[in-house]
Amino acid sequence: MRNSIPELTSGFFNPSMNIFKSTIYHKTLKMSISVVVAISVFASAMPVQSVKAQSILTPFIDIFKSDTSTEAVDFPVAEDKKPVKTIKVVATAYNSDVAQTDSTPCITANGHNLCKQYEEQGFGNTIAANFLPMGTQVKFPEIYGDKIFIVRDRMNARYGYGRVDVWLPEHSEAKKFGVKRIEMEIF
Repeated sequence: MRNSIPELTSGFFNPSMNIFKSTIYHKTLKMSISVVVAISVFASAMPVQSVKAQSILTPFIDIFKSDTSTEAVDFPVAEDKKPVKTIKVVATAYNSDVAQTDSTPCITANGHNLCKQYEEQGFGNTIAANFLPMGTQVKFPEIYGDKIFIVRDRMNARYGYGRVDVWLPEHSEAKKFGVKRIEMEIF
């Protein structure tokens, strides 16, 4: 009976075998990563003419090249359409203060100058949200009625879905705003 114990402890039951197998898995993983890197380097070095997708896109590229009109294009504004989605969010407020932003407090993540807009127009309509694409238009009907806000900034990476930051010009206004759980209409 004693001689059969080593046979039972071989393979997965033997701790020294697990170390050996994890080494094999580690080497296999390193090899796989190396192959992926080699393929991506090779693909990036390929000439553009060899990519078949280019022939599919050519008609669309020609359409944009041939359009020489200088007329302004009117994009749909949130006032003209119904919301795509309405969600509950946790809303806070911030202002252009180095302590609350970075070394360029008036410039948003997409390059918009908040301070200049406020000086010229007398109002702000910017929000920071990590879960919406830049340029997305939203409304907060419970607080601001039909006023349209635009996503132009990002928050700290720890804030994800359902968290927005409304830009307000003064620190006292931002503190007074506090933290609110409100409905947001996304357009």
